[in-house]
Amino acid sequence: MAGLFSRLRDLLGRPLWTFNPDELAADFRGASSGFLTDSYNLFASNVILPCLTFVYWNECGHTKEIWINIATLLGSAVGQLLFGYLADRYGRKSLYGVELWIVIFSTLLIAQTSAGYGVPDSGETSMSLYGMLLAWRFFMGVGIGAEYPLSACITAEWASTRERGRMMCAVFLMQPMGQLLAWSVGLVALEVLSHSHDFTTDSPDAKVGIDKLWRWVIGMGAIPAALAILFRITIPESGRYTYDVKKDGPRALHDTIGVFQPASGRSSHHRLPDVGVEMERYPEQRPNIDGDAHSVAPNSVHRSIHPSVNGEWQQVDLDSANGDEFVQPQPSPNEPADQSEAIAPQDEALYEADRASHHSAPFVPYADDPPSPRQRAINDPPGLRTPRQSQEFPDALSDESSVDLNQRQDRRMSMPKNQFEQPLLREYFWEEGNWRYLAGTSITWFLLDFAFFGLGFNSPTTMAKLWTSGPMPACGDVPAYLFISTVGAGGNIYQVLYSNARQSLLTTSIASCVGSIALILAINHIDRRVTLIWTFVALAILLLITGIVFLQVFHTSGYAATIVLYAFSQLVFSFGPNTLTFILPAEIFPTRYRCTCHGIAAASGKLGAVMVQFVFLGYQDRELQQPNSRALGKVIIIFAAFMVLGAVFAWAWIPAVQTKSEDPRDLLRNIDLETLALGEERLPKEQKIGFRNRTRGMMSKGVRQTVRWRARTGRG
Repeated sequence: MAGLFSRLRDLLGRPLWTFNPDELAADFRGASSGFLTDSYNLFASNVILPCLTFVYWNECGHTKEIWINIATLLGSAVGQLLFGYLADRYGRKSLYGVELWIVIFSTLLIAQTSAGYGVPDSGETSMSLYGMLLAWRFFMGVGIGAEYPLSACITAEWASTRERGRMMCAVFLMQPMGQLLAWSVGLVALEVLSHSHDFTTDSPDAKVGIDKLWRWVIGMGAIPAALAILFRITIPESGRYTYDVKKDGPRALHDTIGVFQPASGRSSHHRLPDVGVEMERYPEQRPNIDGDAHSVAPNSVHRSIHPSVNGEWQQVDLDSANGDEFVQPQPSPNEPADQSEAIAPQDEALYEADRASHHSAPFVPYADDPPSPRQRAINDPPGLRTPRQSQEFPDALSDESSVDLNQRQDRRMSMPKNQFEQPLLREYFWEEGNWRYLAGTSITWFLLDFAFFGLGFNSPTTMAKLWTSGPMPACGDVPAYLFISTVGAGGNIYQVLYSNARQSLLTTSIASCVGSIALILAINHIDRRVTLIWTFVALAILLLITGIVFLQVFHTSGYAATIVLYAFSQLVFSFGPNTLTFILPAEIFPTRYRCTCHGIAAASGKLGAVMVQFVFLGYQDRELQQPNSRALGKVIIIFAAFMVLGAVFAWAWIPAVQTKSEDPRDLLRNIDLETLALGEERLPKEQKIGFRNRTRGMMSKGVRQTVRWRARTGRG
């Protein structure tokens, strides 16, 4: 088993630029296009809800829009929890695409929603359009939520160690891109339909045109979902999941090599050996004809076969690898032409010893994705960890952890194979203290989404208050669709929809895209945990200033200052917490719980988003829904306090996922997923998480700095 693990680690640990450009293309396109679809459909509500008000709900101050948003967010939380668990229980591939079918069907159902037959001038209809929208938006939310853990974890598990953060950043870039696309599609549809319908009046012809518009906008969401399904057909099961959870090492190796298979025309030193070469080296690991693996020796030689520069195969000792660099073997002058002669006699002796151990050493569940470093010491053969990893994380393999190994191995073998059995859950989350990881990711995501969705999920209302330089018409003075709008009493539906799109694109979508792109460029050079903490702090300061400025310049010519501050805060959201809370849960949990924990953390965020919608419903008798109320400024200041709490919990309960790099081109190096899977017990004492441990570490660091300062100044 160690040989297979070494082989997989070498494949997944290479820098991204050593891969063929076609490698991982289907995986990335599948994840990114699916996430684009979900973001588009989630935020399309900002485009279509004013249209529904114009056509169906001609009443000022109604709350139907907020309740539709709540239904979508609740469905999203259900999807994140349900599909996160199912992906860990039954595999990623078995579910990867199911959520998109849910989105496609719900999209088509929403686009065909009807009020049925209505009695003229009575308002009575045979069907409830509002009720159907609530039901289908909840159903769509399930599919939207399911995409979060699936896309995040599959991207993390297939990405190379060096480029893991950058690839996940690129996937999450699709959220602001989905927002931007929704507003852009709305603008295009508005322009196209304005040539056949008169949108300058409230005539029936205008209502027919706007009814077409919102159905077009919703229906377009099915197109990227269908493309994403096509991309995902070719994605195999995650190699890490197959190896760590299903315990099928040969199949994991086969699938991994299949994903990283180079295209024709590349130089031979980029080629990977056929799985048959590896199986010739370890015949006891060869899959049978049905694809099921024979039992695997748990202590296989820590070597693998790689191509030399001239294209022929030679053997490489993976213990010399550094864990995140692709090993480039040097050509051997005496390398035999026949592959069977490439194995040295001394290696044959090791190989025969491995074969003997295959019959005496039983297979141990979770040998290479363990719930504790003590069990890692039991099960990992020498050489599985690289010398640099062992030096950086010495506690994970300390001599103290090897006491009474036989008893611990027997206890591991007696544990249930279902990773969700109570003993395994209790051991990993409670006894080893990893519940703090889950609490930290969940609480920070909750605090983030409380503010993020509070500002962005009712975008037309928020934008109108930011972009106005004078009082807006009160309820009853104008039709419902002009209520809380910058176009004024003499406006029309075309002006309302156009101004909504223009203001949101300039203030939110473009700024968010810039923030995400900046993080993609910087993520390998900045510490993700530290960045999360300080961007929370930056947002707290920005939102505090924005709220105060809003209260001062509301309904004055200085409103542009609020717009600039708001746009910059959206940039920081994307550069920091909004992206990092998506990335970190997919990195710090072991494979067997990765999707479940990511789903729980994401669902916690959606719970915060739901709660802020209720705040909008009940704040001082719905003062937030009044066009000339300054209450939004007070709420933005409250959001600043939530960002302070986010920084505190990120500081206390989020672990580091990077270490200092030996490469002078990079400041930091990503820790591999296998090391992060060890949980809190892998951390040395001074890096333990928790409020008490962090405070103690900060005080110790302060004492050491004081001693060094006194020594330098001669005051000691």
